[in-house]
Amino acid sequence: MAKRKDKKQEEPIPEKIKGDVFVTPLEEVLPMSMLPYAEFVILDRALPRVEDGLKPVQRRILYTMYDMGLLPDKPHKKSARIVGDCMGKYHPHGDSSVYDAMVRMAQDFNMRMTLVNGHGNFGSVDGDPAAAMRYTEARLEPLALELLRDIEKETVRFSLNFDDSLKEPDTLPGRFPNLLVNGASGIAVGLATNIPPHNLGEVIDGVVAYIDNPKISLFQMMKYIKAPDFPTGGYIIANELLQAYETGRGKITMRAKVTVEEGENDKKLIVITELPYQVNKSRLLTKIADLREEKKEILGGISEITDESDRNGMRAVVRVKKDADVDKILAALYKYTDLECTFGINMVAIADGKPQQLGLLDIIKYYVAYQREVVLRRTKFDLAQAKDRCHILEGLIIAVRNIDEVIEIIKKAESVPDARQKLRARFSLSERQAQAILDLRLARLTKLEIFKLEQELKELKELIARLQAIVDSKKLQMQVVQDELKELKKQYKSERKTSLVFDVSEIKVEKFDDVKPVVNCVLCATAANTIKCVAEKNFNMTDKNLSERSNENDIFTALLHTASDKTVYSFTNMGNCHKIDMSDVEVGKIKDKGFAYDELCPDALEGERPVAFYEVGEKLPKGSLLFYSRGGYVKKSDWKEYNILKYTFQAVKVNEGDEIIGIETDDPEPTTTLFFVTAKGMCLNAYKNDIPSQGRISAGVRGIALNEGDKVVFAGQIDDGGEILVGTDGNTIKRVIVSQIDPMARYRKGVKIVDLGSNRSVVYADYVTMPYKIAVKMDDGSLIEADTEEDVSIEDRTTKGKGIKLKKGCKATAFWSMKYLSDK
Repeated sequence: MAKRKDKKQEEPIPEKIKGDVFVTPLEEVLPMSMLPYAEFVILDRALPRVEDGLKPVQRRILYTMYDMGLLPDKPHKKSARIVGDCMGKYHPHGDSSVYDAMVRMAQDFNMRMTLVNGHGNFGSVDGDPAAAMRYTEARLEPLALELLRDIEKETVRFSLNFDDSLKEPDTLPGRFPNLLVNGASGIAVGLATNIPPHNLGEVIDGVVAYIDNPKISLFQMMKYIKAPDFPTGGYIIANELLQAYETGRGKITMRAKVTVEEGENDKKLIVITELPYQVNKSRLLTKIADLREEKKEILGGISEITDESDRNGMRAVVRVKKDADVDKILAALYKYTDLECTFGINMVAIADGKPQQLGLLDIIKYYVAYQREVVLRRTKFDLAQAKDRCHILEGLIIAVRNIDEVIEIIKKAESVPDARQKLRARFSLSERQAQAILDLRLARLTKLEIFKLEQELKELKELIARLQAIVDSKKLQMQVVQDELKELKKQYKSERKTSLVFDVSEIKVEKFDDVKPVVNCVLCATAANTIKCVAEKNFNMTDKNLSERSNENDIFTALLHTASDKTVYSFTNMGNCHKIDMSDVEVGKIKDKGFAYDELCPDALEGERPVAFYEVGEKLPKGSLLFYSRGGYVKKSDWKEYNILKYTFQAVKVNEGDEIIGIETDDPEPTTTLFFVTAKGMCLNAYKNDIPSQGRISAGVRGIALNEGDKVVFAGQIDDGGEILVGTDGNTIKRVIVSQIDPMARYRKGVKIVDLGSNRSVVYADYVTMPYKIAVKMDDGSLIEADTEEDVSIEDRTTKGKGIKLKKGCKATAFWSMKYLSDK
């Protein structure tokens, strides 16, 4: 028997019930509500924009602080005030979400380059929370201003805020690639992002390389952007790094930086100085303590765990019993604790108005396109402003050139509108020009002010032409982006903190009993452009005769007696300085082949070679350095100018086509002068009392005035004794007594020091006070030896010099001093 249908079930569900209450099935409500919610969370909360690398709350905080005038040179203001302004104007959410986002932007252990400068307790790497917002203060960091730079010049689009009372930027101008520099993490609906931070300088280099070559391969790009650079340091083991940069998704392994030190009573100390990114130090040490009880068979050798961190840096110490195996304990700690952990790279960001998984090159492509748009919009704004001002100036100049007539028209006018209309009719002016004339102050009518107006107009027209060229040329826009990024890199220098390795075996844990013994050695640069590091004992045992030196690899052009625990500054012909950690240099024998300079200094450029070596301790030497260039320049700089943290830096500016040929310590004795010898046989004995002390990257001042096509062969300090040794490619050599050449003011052409005849040139010169040997290279490649006292005669400065005893038919092509053999 069929069941009777219930009448109530047959009745349709009403769409509207009295009282404006809508009744809709749940299966319809959920999809209708879920989609807008998901879209909001994805686009307006959890994911950063690819253009400026910021989430909406971060962008609103920075814009609020900028609006409040919390610039780096202004006092801090209470965080509660900043949070309140941000919530009231732009971000209608909870105060904790705003404050937490601001705190993170101030934490140097979370952000690679902080954007907020916090004053007070802003949390710690131990997981301590920041103090309440009523206790802390904040202002913008200088780098944050680069994200906001030119925002008032219509560089970005603005939208109405939540109550349509104000406008807020959709993105910030973002003048550096913040998405890569500071990374991002967030969880949206069905999506998540986890972008690691990178080194600012490396990312800028990568962007510049992309602009130069938009078809650059990922492999080439990774020469610039090698790997993430975490603010907490440590090591990165590459793993899936290449895959992550290619697809936007991959995994890398992070490991803490650990050393083993010697403790009291023969105990060993495992010292943790750098942690993997976002590892809680306090929780890590607690975990180690718990594991010591759980895994006594492995970690029972741990006797004590202490945290000795202070304001100078991190130092967590795990004390190990003297009979315990440190290597096994370390292996267990890496396995069971966060001393080693993984970072899942998932580079998701909002691009083209939707969330996208982006590879490294994709992020850079979007960023470069955005920066070009920012530069174009800014240039159009500046161009409009310049044209507007130019228009006004043209009217003012017409007025001041016809000032008597202008005053007469204004005096006779019945009203301001009448005066404006008459001025327009008489001089064919626009309404704005006429109004500017009416607003002109009488003080602007002086001759000086009239000249200033004309000068300003001239400069404005040049500016307009330059801006118009940028607007019309995509290439010039890209050049502006490049130049501004390079300037940013110089302004905000940041050394890499995280070391990249490709295999665990490359990570060496430094142990106190692994320390190498200190070896006295001699660092040598050879005439064959190779480098040798020779044990001092081996160097001193070397035969002083040239017969033991068969080629240029055995002739030294620069050397330094030092030790394997020292740091050496290597100054080069291209004006750079490369620091050399002697502990990394293998000490060999004097007859070894040697190695290329770029093996010792990886940042050395092609063709770069050392000119002088200086040993530098914890404190820089006192006094000044003198640099001499092939083009006749001399530069004096105080040693304190070279207190630079970088391992490679510019030591002196070298003009195009020039090079550094000599470097020495400035002799403060008032009797010393500078002596120059040129390839065309000229010399100058110059006073040096007017050589100014200049900054590190200056080019110096003129030492000698060179004739066209001439160049300096020798430059150095001398006193009133000794001789100048001069060797030519005409197989002649002589000594000239210094007292024959009177000192004079620098930047003169000087006098002749040798008679060259035709088609001859000076190839070698030196200052001689004590006899020493020189090596002469012949055009057949062989070497002969000469003694400066026995084989070289003293002659007048106008003679040719005596011939050198060479093989028949051979010609001298180069000379080298072997003074170092006399010094032994």
